[in-house]
Amino acid sequence: MFSSVVTNTLRQSVLSFSRNVTIVLRQSHKAAVLREIGKPLVLENVKRIDQLKDNEVRIKVHYCSLNSTDVQIIAGKHPELNPPLPFIPGHEVSGEIMQIGKNNPNFLKRGDRVIALNDLQDPNGGLTAEVIVKNRDVWTVPSDVPLREMTVIPYGHGTALLTFALHCPLQENDLLLITAGPAGMGLAAIDVAVNVYKAKVIAICDTESSSDLVREKGAYKTVSMGKSFTKLYKDIADAVGDKKAKVAYDAVSKGLLHLLADFVDPEKGQMFSVDPFHSLDKLMASKPKYDLPKKKERTEKEERDAAKLIENVRHVDLYEHPDEDIYRQMISDTIEMRAEGMIAGHISKLFPLKEIQEAIEFIQKKQCTGKVLIDVKCSDDDNCKEEKANNETEKKDD
Repeated sequence: MFSSVVTNTLRQSVLSFSRNVTIVLRQSHKAAVLREIGKPLVLENVKRIDQLKDNEVRIKVHYCSLNSTDVQIIAGKHPELNPPLPFIPGHEVSGEIMQIGKNNPNFLKRGDRVIALNDLQDPNGGLTAEVIVKNRDVWTVPSDVPLREMTVIPYGHGTALLTFALHCPLQENDLLLITAGPAGMGLAAIDVAVNVYKAKVIAICDTESSSDLVREKGAYKTVSMGKSFTKLYKDIADAVGDKKAKVAYDAVSKGLLHLLADFVDPEKGQMFSVDPFHSLDKLMASKPKYDLPKKKERTEKEERDAAKLIENVRHVDLYEHPDEDIYRQMISDTIEMRAEGMIAGHISKLFPLKEIQEAIEFIQKKQCTGKVLIDVKCSDDDNCKEEKANNETEKKDD
């Protein structure tokens, strides 16, 4: 039974079987490439990187998550973080191992089914037929866990697990406020908080359509953001009542933590942002305008308490965690939780690689209520036909 997030016992996953796999390394392969910030991605053949470093692994990519963070980088929404060009996006992938460098502390083997992460600004991301990542960023996936689903789980659920296990240990019936947007980070946090820790979650959703989904994940109350921050504040106040939340967990940004501060316990509560682009300066500059309800007027102490909570907002980024053992353990535990049926990933829509631009527009229009997944194996008409023909077999294997 899953218990490691409680005991914080660090361990490594050791594969207990091996397979003989013959894999052909091609001189070039298909990739979705950003040539100019703000312009559409270009599908083209890119030259294979021949030489692996000792600490690297080459993966044949099956699926790659397309996240709102990827879309923002492609669009140049954060100029200070513009990646080097040409740039291949995608920082959550799944597939099978093709090659392994000499330094292999995680007992990986050719042919292993794996998930992997890489840095948001890594120029060689996962929207490509094969990707090279560091050994530390690769985990094996049990044969009975679908690769499709597992692709969308590690970062969002792992970040939530890191927050709730180490930064603010949750207990049963603790009250949480979680904002949920199109990226799936809030949805993952709801899944972990409710189904692992049995906490109570009030979800603040960015669209009406996402409310039903977050209720399915276990949120006992939902609030839709709508167009008015004044109405949103009132709706949150009605949902919370006389209680104070232990945690405010923001996966949407837009300055929403300013609204949530009034509803968090000023003594024992904590506030977290999991927006990869978070900074205190940005948070302070993004305070939305809203009016308090007539019956709700802050005292000087309440003003100070809210300001203190905002000043102490903690940014959590699993990939940037300084302790590699903890980083790896959070994702190992996430995989184990999925294998035991405690959590589940949600795929809003699956696109083939050739429809990458349609997938980007799908996210931009906020049509998703969870992760968007790119089928990289289906990169051309022939492969798509083969993928369709083998679909039933894939479902059993993946």
